[in-house]
Amino acid sequence: MNIRRESGLGWVVCGCLLFGMSSRSISQDAQAKPGALPGMTSGASAGPRGGAESAPSAGEQPSAQAASGAVAAPAAGSNLPSEVVIKGSGAGGSIRDIKPPLRLDMDPFESIRASLVPDESLLLAESPFTVSWRRTYPEFLNNRRVIEPWHTTFADRPGIIFQVRAQLFEAMLRALDPKEVRGFGWKVTIADAEGRVFQSYDGLTDPPGELVWSGQNDQEEWIQPGRSYSAVYTFTDPSGSPHTRVGKPIQMSGIVHQESNGLHVSLDSGVLFGPNKSDETFSKPGEALLRSAADLIKRRFTGIPIRVQILASTRELAEAQAGAVQNTLIKELMLLAQNITNEGAQAPFSEQRVEIILLNR
Repeated sequence: MNIRRESGLGWVVCGCLLFGMSSRSISQDAQAKPGALPGMTSGASAGPRGGAESAPSAGEQPSAQAASGAVAAPAAGSNLPSEVVIKGSGAGGSIRDIKPPLRLDMDPFESIRASLVPDESLLLAESPFTVSWRRTYPEFLNNRRVIEPWHTTFADRPGIIFQVRAQLFEAMLRALDPKEVRGFGWKVTIADAEGRVFQSYDGLTDPPGELVWSGQNDQEEWIQPGRSYSAVYTFTDPSGSPHTRVGKPIQMSGIVHQESNGLHVSLDSGVLFGPNKSDETFSKPGEALLRSAADLIKRRFTGIPIRVQILASTRELAEAQAGAVQNTLIKELMLLAQNITNEGAQAPFSEQRVEIILLNR
């Protein structure tokens, strides 16, 4: 007997055996016992068919049929149809033989995950409620030898900058077009506190946006820390009328410049030792100024021998102030005593200052 699939539903099983019986035995059993199912006697109830025969009990001999594994074949001549159609039903309407894809749950970081787990003993070793606010800062910051970058006495950009064109706009009370600016002549004069001209720059046309001055004049003299200087801007329009502006006073507490005998770090004695420049101990602003100078040396000029030179009202005061500066630099820069020397000299009030000379030449 043949079994086929209709409209793509079910499996087609073509063969001569159905339920383990041949077609000849099925037909013979049907003629001998009409009305009975194949393989069953008339009036017998069909018990459940398992996937395998039950094993014989202890002491019982297996039957010949069980031993041979054969099933009694029904008589030939059965009225069963020669073709059986198996139809599938349900939501899908089909019998599928496709296996679902194999999905394995795996952790790609399984081999290293143990090393990523933090050490619990290091977390919250001490309750945050019992920690003092003082312990929230690293202790090494209290070391005086650590550089403090917030000190801005010495700028990274060298020179003094004059905004010439901005001063022209202020003098004219309005912004000018580039074509108008080209028609103006200009002059910048730097004068000291006594009104003497220290340095000047000029041009016939086109005032520059910025003018950078090193702090040295044409006679190779440097401006002094603590002394006041002023810039005077003079502009001449195309009609020949002058326009003058006075800039803000220039007063430096510290200056760095190179001279023939070494690199000079000049400091204002009025900041270090009080307005009268007569104290032997540092004022509060003076400590910050000297610390800023020490940080500058740490960053750029470490390892160079140093000479401290003090100009004061008397020689004795100058030597006492020089010793205070020397001792502070030894601690800040971790220098040996033989690598730093000091000297003091008498000078008028306007010339009194502190010179830290790095002997790089």
